[in-house]
Amino acid sequence: MIPAQADSQAPLVSLSGVSLTYPNGVRALAPASLSVRAGEFVSVIGPSGCGKSTLLRLAAGLLLPAEGAVARSPGCRPAFVFQSPTLMPWASVSRNVALPLELEKVPMAEVRKRVEEALHRVGLSEFGDALPRELSGGMQMRASIARALVTQPRLLLMDEPFGALDEITRARLDRELLRLWHARTLGVLFVTHSLYEAVFLSTRILVMSPRPGRIAAELVVDEPAPREEDFRVSPRFARLCAHLQDEMTRAGAE
Repeated sequence: MIPAQADSQAPLVSLSGVSLTYPNGVRALAPASLSVRAGEFVSVIGPSGCGKSTLLRLAAGLLLPAEGAVARSPGCRPAFVFQSPTLMPWASVSRNVALPLELEKVPMAEVRKRVEEALHRVGLSEFGDALPRELSGGMQMRASIARALVTQPRLLLMDEPFGALDEITRARLDRELLRLWHARTLGVLFVTHSLYEAVFLSTRILVMSPRPGRIAAELVVDEPAPREEDFRVSPRFARLCAHLQDEMTRAGAE
């Protein structure tokens, strides 16, 4: 089943009426609001340049809004997974995963324990000594996810992490990500261009309008989790994808 989500539970992150205009004059966001609670998997979908990544960076605290407010719950540890793995090419997979803990000056015994656990969770236990160039694209992205998980976050922010991968690898990593989310009861805010990926992964999907972006529609995906490939070929999946397609068309998000 989907992890419990109590209506009274405070959001891990809440964006209220945020807007942003970049120094070059591009208005990235009209006022937009969203929240993510523990146990929710919220996807954001919309056309290129509509402000999806800007919303994610505001949630992470990497950008400050021109208007509105961003609030995170006390003790909420966000972790960010970027579009590319951004691994240090000269360092082993284990050293890459350990980097955020080393920057926090966590004791080495704890670092080793948490790195081993994170690599095990993403299926890379046997590749800790490998260099990034020795891994496939999918394995590099797993290493990037392990680096995020090693900080033991409550909120995982992901910016099209599987967009550059082939469909077979992408589908496999989607399933693995759902299992990680379900096991850890994380809150996830996930940016994607794929309506099929959004429906497969999410408990809620937010549709953004063209720039300046705003939240134009919301679709709740009330399906059990973790999900397997049989869901992708089910009539329920097809209906949800068609509904999302209609919402994107109405929002001008195609």
